[in-house]
Amino acid sequence: MGGPQSLNQEPQIRLFVACPRSGSTLLMRIFAESPLCVVTSRLVLMGNTGSGGVFAPDYSILENPSRHNISISAMNSGKRLIICKEELGNNTLKGECLYDTLPSLSAYAMARPVFLIRDAIRVFDSWKNVGWMDIQNLLDCYVNMFQMLHRFPSYATSCLLYERLIRDPQTEIKHVCARWGVPFLETMLDFKQPFGSSFVFPTDKERALYCEGKPLGLFTTVEATSSVEVDVPYHGLLSNAEKEKIEEHVGQLYIRCWNDDVLRLQAILKERPWFGFDLDDTLHEFRRSSGIATDKTLEEISKRYGTPLPALRDEYSRILREKTANAFSDGKTSFDYRRERFSSVLAHFSLPQDQQIMTQLLELYEVTLMASLELKCGALQLLSAVKDMGKKIVIMTEGPQDAQERTVQGLGIGGYIDFLATTNHFRVTKTNGLYPRVLEHLGISPGDIAYVGDNEQRDMKPAMAEGIFSIHLAETKHVSLNSIPPQVNTLSKLRHILSYNNP
Repeated sequence: MGGPQSLNQEPQIRLFVACPRSGSTLLMRIFAESPLCVVTSRLVLMGNTGSGGVFAPDYSILENPSRHNISISAMNSGKRLIICKEELGNNTLKGECLYDTLPSLSAYAMARPVFLIRDAIRVFDSWKNVGWMDIQNLLDCYVNMFQMLHRFPSYATSCLLYERLIRDPQTEIKHVCARWGVPFLETMLDFKQPFGSSFVFPTDKERALYCEGKPLGLFTTVEATSSVEVDVPYHGLLSNAEKEKIEEHVGQLYIRCWNDDVLRLQAILKERPWFGFDLDDTLHEFRRSSGIATDKTLEEISKRYGTPLPALRDEYSRILREKTANAFSDGKTSFDYRRERFSSVLAHFSLPQDQQIMTQLLELYEVTLMASLELKCGALQLLSAVKDMGKKIVIMTEGPQDAQERTVQGLGIGGYIDFLATTNHFRVTKTNGLYPRVLEHLGISPGDIAYVGDNEQRDMKPAMAEGIFSIHLAETKHVSLNSIPPQVNTLSKLRHILSYNNP
């Protein structure tokens, strides 16, 4: 029943369609472990690359599969199915991102396509890491792919989320196997075949790509692992403007793929009359702005006294860790804290620290800090959406009260905030009771509020311990709407969840 079929029986073709750098080669490795499958790549995309200057899809595998060399090879080896990875390509000049991989309903019926969808933020980060910089090409790929996915509403197409696949590969691959008529084997998730050794290639060029050249480190992660890898590196290469553009054009389409998880989260968030947010590194780029201000101030010290800048940075970092251990819960002003830190640096190197010099340094830090403030991707739009829903907003954050008040105003979000709660004002840290103190002050219960923060130890754990529904803004991690706590990598995704309409 599960063994090789008759040599005379034509194998069936199955396609999965993906944007490049979405995990499609991982699926090739998984199905290469099945003894019933031939795994190949880009028959539609690359079929015409040797035909002079012609850049067009090659539909021969769909129109006349029995005559295709891959089909003949699979039949001769007794395989039941041909599993083909179809990427949309990233070459703007050739128009590959606009290729129509599945031109007709009959093609859908024959190939039973699975659309592999990965968060476009992570995909473009991977693109930039290998030198692919065209964001419009990425957007074209996604729009084309979603159009194909939703082209025939009455026909059961399948969407496989990469973020679900890496967290629960057995469940997700079982679903794909059921759709394709492939018996699921647990051994498919334990890679024994050397990378590329069992792939069947339509051209020498395609073989060289996987087995010889491996340009740009395209297959580094999938080649090095023996199973599905959860923690794929994030390179942090996108600007907030790039994130905003991606979320504006395809973010809602991606969120739609989470289906019931979106509806569940939306229902929870809509019933909460209050929204809480951390401030630093949740609503704005605190590390970036404070780093710029610190560097500017230390550069001035180095310029004045000739002390090496690396030495000043090392000492400042040590002092910062020591001086901020109490999370600013002792009630001092921001200028008191900064004076202490820079005075300690000057004292360590036996440098002068008269009042005039210190005043100049503190002014330089403040001016540079305020000029460097930058909202996180989607922050303003999310706050606006929350207020439009009639909700109240509280900021629960560490830091000096005066500095955080100036930050809120400098970011232009003061009008959205109903209450600003700091560890400095309440004289208690996040891990030692800030959350219940703020709830008591506001006269609300944990069930009245949803909270968003970036730090697992100082935001998620203490807030959830109080029974507050919390969402983790984890910019370096994968989206996970079905985990506890739910995890997003931009605030725009929360806005998409709030505005989601079930089609």
